[in-house]
Amino acid sequence: MGSSDSQVQRIVIVCAGGQGAVVADILQRAREAGSDAVPIGFVDDTPGIVGTAILGIDVLAPIASLQDIGHEAVIVALGDNRARREMTERLLASGERLVAAIHPRACIAPSADIGEGSMMSAGAVVTPRAVIGRGVIVNTNASVDHDSVVDDFAHVSAGATVGASCHIGAEALIALGATVVSGMTVGARTIVGSGAAVVAHLPADVVAFGVPARIRPDRKP
Repeated sequence: MGSSDSQVQRIVIVCAGGQGAVVADILQRAREAGSDAVPIGFVDDTPGIVGTAILGIDVLAPIASLQDIGHEAVIVALGDNRARREMTERLLASGERLVAAIHPRACIAPSADIGEGSMMSAGAVVTPRAVIGRGVIVNTNASVDHDSVVDDFAHVSAGATVGASCHIGAEALIALGATVVSGMTVGARTIVGSGAAVVAHLPADVVAFGVPARIRPDRKP
């Protein structure tokens, strides 16, 4: 059954780009499935965007005016991991509360832990005892297997697979269709290229491509 108006949790989406549209759609679909979270609008600093609408949701004001909008929580909709972390930390310091966006077609084990401000897209799978940190994106049809940890502000891209008992570091990017074999560690801020297969531990702050994934000395995150 749907929630009554007295149970509505008003959510403002911070940033109205492509990631904002994805978050808006997730929240709309979740609301149709009975969630009490209702996206009431966006805030965004892009010139000329205030007064427009994204998926029928109004862009209400610049980010600095967020405090003037009645709401209970926010979600930061930025695809760039570092930018998402910086914006989230700024908003938390101002007293904002985060909420996760979980698509009703995501499959999340009851024993998994999903951090505040994270986004689980349609088809995302998070299996038992996995821990998803704050502000993480698990994108369309991506999966995180049992007992793995994905640290704050990382991104498991569409179609990517993280095996069991892995550790994905903060702000790491597992790009489209990449695979991290069970038991592997990917260091903080490391980028695993599209279609790569991680079969050995990767340190922080590197870029790795290929099958098996190899560190590219000429590339930096």
